[in-house]
Order: sequence, then C-alpha cells, then structure tokens
Amino acid sequence: MIIAVICRTRDPHRQSEALRAALGLTLRGASVEVVVEEPLLTPLAERSAVALRSFGHVVGVDLAGALARATAVEVWT
Repeated sequence: MIIAVICRTRDPHRQSEALRAALGLTLRGASVEVVVEEPLLTPLAERSAVALRSFGHVVGVDLAGALARATAVEVWT
C-alpha cells in the first residue's frame, strides 16, 4: 500500500503534525509519499522528513506523481 500524504497547510504546527502522522503510517508497513507545498517550517517537520527519507520514503514528491501511485490519500490543510 502506498499512502500519499498531502500537506497543504501554512500553519507550522499543522505541517509538523502531518509529517509526524506520515511517519506513524509507516509503522503499519505502508509506503508513504509526502507532498509538501511549503518549505519545512519547524525542526520537528525537518526531523520527521529526515526519518522518513532514511527509511526509504519520499518527501517532496510532486502531487500528480503521488496521486498516480497512491492507493490511499490523506490531506492535511
């Protein structure tokens, strides 16, 4: 299963939570692709992105590509 996590918020705390949630989705064995339209706004978001990448997940993928590959989509606004 590939889950696209689309983060479309400008709120730094909401963005951090979206990335943290993406990390949590991987605990159930899902592959995650994160679409972030803003630069990462907090240290927590940065650490979550680093952790996701270190586990082989994609952070910063384009929206169209993520949607084409995804079997499920989660949107954070």
